[in-house]
Amino acid sequence: MALLNLAHLKSKYSLKVEKIVHVGAHEGQEVEEYLENFSNAEINLFEPQPNLFAILKSKYEKRININLYDFALGSEAGSSTMYSASNGGLSSSFYKPKEHLIEHPEIKFELQDNIFQIKTLNQLNILNIDFLNIDTQGYEMEVLKGSTSALENDIKYIILEVNKRELYEGCPLVYDIDKFLKTYNFIRTDTHFWLDSYSWGDAFYIKKEFISLFRVYFSIIKNTLYKNQLAYKKLIYIRNLIWKIRKK
Repeated sequence: MALLNLAHLKSKYSLKVEKIVHVGAHEGQEVEEYLENFSNAEINLFEPQPNLFAILKSKYEKRININLYDFALGSEAGSSTMYSASNGGLSSSFYKPKEHLIEHPEIKFELQDNIFQIKTLNQLNILNIDFLNIDTQGYEMEVLKGSTSALENDIKYIILEVNKRELYEGCPLVYDIDKFLKTYNFIRTDTHFWLDSYSWGDAFYIKKEFISLFRVYFSIIKNTLYKNQLAYKKLIYIRNLIWKIRKK
């Protein structure tokens, strides 16, 4: 959630969260934000990279409301190698890097020999999930495809990383994610791309039943306008100006 403020989203949409699943937890950077906003929530962290999981274990193993899982989630049970990134694993992915090499040439990738276990959220006995956060560097759609039961029955809110370009080979773009989640009655209401110019960012989706009809239509119009590259820069300028005025 580096680009989206959880406290702001909580206030804006009156979020009520009792159980969180975070896929691609890295070192647990978002945990304190979860605890500040939803102090009694159960937090489930998934991180398959051994060095990062060790850090999570050292931090949270003794916390009774935090559960740790040392495997990945995807669309089906199996295993895969991973492209390891030089930025502490932040950009590591099951997909081969593509446009990422152009946008961030300072980050290097190496295909690891390690085999990482993959399961699906559907097959795990984690019930009544309110909030799903996915940060898996292009693999987000695969995680969603393996989470259909929870999407249908439990999940109310989703934050995930989205792309406007193919940063990793075969990764879905933001509008592919929109289309998939629409079938489960989710709408993308908030999106923030890195520095407003890079092709990756974070997006917030909410079940339509938890927001007003006005905000549903407002989000549809906003997403359509932002899709137009000519209008995008002007709209971002106006948005940033409004944010600047609000801070005064």
